Amino acid sequence: MKKLGWVVLKAFIGPFILNFMIWMVILDMQFVWLYVDDFMGKGLEWYIILELLFYASATWVPVALPLSILLGSIMAFGNLGEHNELTAMKAAGLSLTRIMKPLIVLMVFVSAGAFFFSNNLWPLAKFKMQVLITDIQNTKAGIILKEGIFYNEMENFSIRVGKKSEDGKDLYDLVIYDYSGTLKPNKIATDPRDYKRIIRAQQGKISQSKDKKKLLLDLVDGYIVQEMDPASVANSEMPFMRYYFDKAALSFNLTSMEFEKSEDDVYENPEYLLSLSQIQELKDSTHIETKKRIQRTITFISNTLTLLRPTNDSSVTIKIVTPSINHFASLSKANQKRNIHAAIASVKNTIRTLEMDKRRVQHTRQYLSTLDVEWHRKYTLAYACMMLFFLGAPLGAIVRKGGLGWPVIIAILLFLIYFILTRAGDEMSMAGEININLGMWLSAVVLSPIAIFIFYKANNDSKLFDMEFYQKLFKFNFGKKK
Repeated sequence: MKKLGWVVLKAFIGPFILNFMIWMVILDMQFVWLYVDDFMGKGLEWYIILELLFYASATWVPVALPLSILLGSIMAFGNLGEHNELTAMKAAGLSLTRIMKPLIVLMVFVSAGAFFFSNNLWPLAKFKMQVLITDIQNTKAGIILKEGIFYNEMENFSIRVGKKSEDGKDLYDLVIYDYSGTLKPNKIATDPRDYKRIIRAQQGKISQSKDKKKLLLDLVDGYIVQEMDPASVANSEMPFMRYYFDKAALSFNLTSMEFEKSEDDVYENPEYLLSLSQIQELKDSTHIETKKRIQRTITFISNTLTLLRPTNDSSVTIKIVTPSINHFASLSKANQKRNIHAAIASVKNTIRTLEMDKRRVQHTRQYLSTLDVEWHRKYTLAYACMMLFFLGAPLGAIVRKGGLGWPVIIAILLFLIYFILTRAGDEMSMAGEININLGMWLSAVVLSPIAIFIFYKANNDSKLFDMEFYQKLFKFNFGKKK
């Protein structure tokens, strides 16, 4: 029996690991393709890219793991059936349940590991990845000067190069728009350079400073068109001045183009970083605070739904009394008017308070929904691993085909159903369009009965899923028509 267990385990582990690696590579390639524009020209170090790919790979585990289990189980039992090993085991009196027992034990450990990963590792990896992506996106691209095209990524400068050498260091026919001296509001002009200017040069040479913090541009044979003070040239036909030079030098700050990694604490921690105990603690505290707030609102409304009667003297003292039409009628017109104005102001204040409480309640409800979604998400991956195994293994025993043919097609179709239902349930739960308990477990509600049904039929050798039965039936009907 131990040898039998090892045979079944070896039949599954190989395809499972291979499929997991393949799908992780595919998903990582998709990730790189998605963010390739953000990476280009940023001068990122290799270890930054590796760190990002590591975090991205971790975030893809909830997708790659269930798919690999489904595909691996179909291939494993398909290979056993194709080589008549499954038939021999059943002939020896072993049921499909007994044959699957070693893998069921393995799936228990895999599901437990998946739960630990969802609760502890996946949220952290997702958070780290998003922080790193944000830092990369905020890093300006390095200077890439293309012939005949203005480069506008440099702060306060726009540069166009007519032609450049092969190494990119020698530049020709340069046009530079300099906005660094543009006069800011409430600033007094003290220098002609307080206004924007245009620089043209026949030739230039580009280099970096020793500390790599600045870009140096040495210009040869050119001129500067300088904008003048509009007040001084209001009635002049010369709003600009032109200065010629044989040699000139410009420097550009490169600090904004360097990658700077942010600390995690500068970002607000999202709800998915919370553990199960933290989620439950937040839910309980939020419910308690909401009840207190509702009670305060009720007390406030009960205190304001009264008639206000001033005292006979001219003081501002106001007594709160029980509403009474007879009492109101007995008041003087001046006091009635004062009571009416006080009541209107009280009603307006109450309406504003209720509107604020309504918005606060809506925000609280959305926050609690987010916590509920994250609470369920901790369990869904673990259950999906077990569910898709019980869906794939019986299908493999039925199909009895190994390799990368029918098993791959069947696995992908089933996984697409699972993935679409999972994403749809997730989105509808977050939007409040469906009950959270149903939405987060929508794929389980739909696929679990199917998995149980298929497992039952496969365990009892039902011809309902016998491919040979359908082939014979098709040939019989087709031949009969002829």
